[in-house]
Amino acid sequence: MKKEHLLDSGIDVMKGQGYNGTSVKDIVDAAGVPKGSFYNYFDSKEAFAIEAIEKMAAQSLEDGQRQLSNSAMAPLDRLHGFFAGNIDQCCDDKFKVGCFLGNMCQEMADNSEQIRLKIKYVLRKHTQMIAAVLEEAKQQGEISTSMDSNTVAEFVFNAWEGALMRMKASKCREPLDAFLAMLPVIYKG
Repeated sequence: MKKEHLLDSGIDVMKGQGYNGTSVKDIVDAAGVPKGSFYNYFDSKEAFAIEAIEKMAAQSLEDGQRQLSNSAMAPLDRLHGFFAGNIDQCCDDKFKVGCFLGNMCQEMADNSEQIRLKIKYVLRKHTQMIAAVLEEAKQQGEISTSMDSNTVAEFVFNAWEGALMRMKASKCREPLDAFLAMLPVIYKG
């Protein structure tokens, strides 16, 4: 389908160039379609970005749910594996990409209320996914029952996004390795 091809091509461009560094022409050139095709599916670049965010969030949440719901593993092992598995992917492309959703948030939260609200919603979904695993860890006695799973999940996810930002700034994986090393300390209190 042409719309999916435009989305995929445009996402690839935006991953490397950001929202402001990507024009509609860049998207259609990457997709190999005429500029008018873009406007058959999207009212604006902002509308395109919102659908790109939705697509990337859906993929990320699906992957996360698959990894975090594997009941054959202990909850904290799943959580550790979830972040560890994302490190290599985040370090691709010479540390330029990081997290598409986080990048869009940093670039567009002050410029587009629609994009800000969409990112807020999808990042909340990611945090809730982590909170569910922490709640399961509580029920299995892996972490203290006095720990608020939602607060810890918020902190863990924010620390992850911060580590991704630092990875991009330092052009190395050390911030992500530090995050992973400290993860057990965070939820073991």
